[in-house]
Amino acid sequence: MDNIFISGYQQTLQQLKDLFSQRSPIHIKKGEIFVNYGEKNQRLGILLSGLMYASYFSEEGKEWISRFFYTPQNSIVCSYETFISGNNSTEVIRAYEDTELICFSKKEYEDIISKNPELERMTRIMAEESYVMALKRVHDLQSLSASQRVKKFMGEHRGIINRVQRQHIASYLGIHRNIFTRILRNL
Repeated sequence: MDNIFISGYQQTLQQLKDLFSQRSPIHIKKGEIFVNYGEKNQRLGILLSGLMYASYFSEEGKEWISRFFYTPQNSIVCSYETFISGNNSTEVIRAYEDTELICFSKKEYEDIISKNPELERMTRIMAEESYVMALKRVHDLQSLSASQRVKKFMGEHRGIINRVQRQHIASYLGIHRNIFTRILRNL
């Protein structure tokens, strides 16, 4: 079932890239912000290269990483909840590496979707797949041990393991970096 979602996501992503291939990409340098806390999220990006991440602050002031954006698994870069709702962003999306994206505004997105039923269908498919992945992530955080979460991450995200610092992977997995390091030694 997972492979069906990933292959459908990749196929839809390629169709989106082809559709917007005439658009000039933007470049975001490592550390630069794509969406900031408290700002209206008015743009959506299709990641061409690089690595980005989303994070938020807990009530205790600790920063937690909620998502990594990288090709081909998670290439739509957006704080989607605030993009759709128009509310201020509760997270920041930042470049982890120098990154290249095709971007368009919310208005452009809405105009294109209204004129192109096939694109609307493609984005719906991607949204559905993203929703299923988010549910799985919540399930994993609630039901898997720290060791199981680490093993699962190592199996599913091989493409970024050597590109992301250990403390950031630990944050994404909801565990302390020392526990993460101990688990890695025992694998």
